[in-house]
Amino acid sequence: MLRLDSLSCGYGAMQAVHGLDLHVAKGSITTLLGANGAGKSSTIMCIAGHVAVHSGEIRYKDRKITDASPMQRIKDGISVVPEGRRLFPNLTVKENLIVGGYSRSRDESNRELERMLSIFPRLEERLGQRAGSLSGGEQQMLAIGRALMSKPELLLVDELSLGLMPKIIDICYRAIAELNKDGLTIILVEQSTHRALEVADQVCVLESGRTVWQGTSDEAQNNVKMIDSLLGLREETSDA
Repeated sequence: MLRLDSLSCGYGAMQAVHGLDLHVAKGSITTLLGANGAGKSSTIMCIAGHVAVHSGEIRYKDRKITDASPMQRIKDGISVVPEGRRLFPNLTVKENLIVGGYSRSRDESNRELERMLSIFPRLEERLGQRAGSLSGGEQQMLAIGRALMSKPELLLVDELSLGLMPKIIDICYRAIAELNKDGLTIILVEQSTHRALEVADQVCVLESGRTVWQGTSDEAQNNVKMIDSLLGLREETSDA
């Protein structure tokens, strides 16, 4: 469904990603792992059209979209849940969701709204509440729901679990698994290795904007210590 061929991208003269090759199959979940500054967020924001391509190519459904605008990519079925969520804090939950479905007809938008509320029933209890007054977990649910309102075929999720309580992480990951089961292709950006590996089909580890390891989820789970080392993680030691 998606191919990145020798993709380099960045901000002005600063290059954040260097020569990335990645193939994302339709209906799969791909996880991008890496420490802060590894190039994960830059990669998915480039796919979404918000970070400039310096060289290389992006192909989506066998079409070159390297120069397509963010709006065109939304219309083509690519949607992003950005780091920091970027909700409209003074709009209500319902208004934020409706904004996410602006590229669809009113009937389609209403159907997607019902679907989102079935996935995240807590949002139904908060429909009239301002987004800025929600908890962090509720805001993450809303950000995912808003991205899904455009009925994408490819969902890009940046830092799904960052700053969330374990119970909320469970809810979000269950939603991701359910959406993928229904055929949605997903790219997840994560710093947390273990939970991401539970849902991923393939894993790509980035460091300083370059791929340092890539393989299937099974291969990743057999090399967790090595991947943790690449991410700068260390097992806790005990004096006992």
